Amino acid sequence: AMKERPRDAYDEALVAFGGPVLGSLGAAGVGAAGIAMQSNLLIALSDFGFMINLFNLLPIGMMDGGRICGAVSPYAGMVGLGLGGAMIYNGMISNPIFYLVMLAGGYETFMKWYDPHAHVPPNYYAISGKQRAAITGGYFSLVAALMAAMSVSSALKKSPEQLQRERQLGVYHPPGEWQ
Repeated sequence: AMKERPRDAYDEALVAFGGPVLGSLGAAGVGAAGIAMQSNLLIALSDFGFMINLFNLLPIGMMDGGRICGAVSPYAGMVGLGLGGAMIYNGMISNPIFYLVMLAGGYETFMKWYDPHAHVPPNYYAISGKQRAAITGGYFSLVAALMAAMSVSSALKKSPEQLQRERQLGVYHPPGEWQ
């Protein structure tokens, strides 16, 4: 966590990368243990860990994705609010906590544009093109890696009903055995 305001969007993005990167590595470790121990529970937990980190990377307000994408573009917060609003409108997410995140993110985004001098330091968005490119590449690489990891863990995990049916039929295949 930062104890004082960051100098610029680049510094804030570097700090914000810490949570999703370490969380993703932790989820991958749990997934690897799940495969090694043939544990559907650990595989499901790793899938949940990947999903939480992917959610955290949405470019909304105070979430890590919002802080990282501030270095990509000053308009990233508005894009994040649009994405979140579309997800709510289309019924993709109906969790009240997400609604609170959207309200807080909307307020923070509005305040950055309404009163920028009180909410961002001078020259906050003045970072080099090389820094912006590095943050953009890192962000989209992490999102892609999390999506790929979720795809793999989803393919490996089985529902309780599927496990019960396989055991009853005597055709149980532990996780990690590709069919």
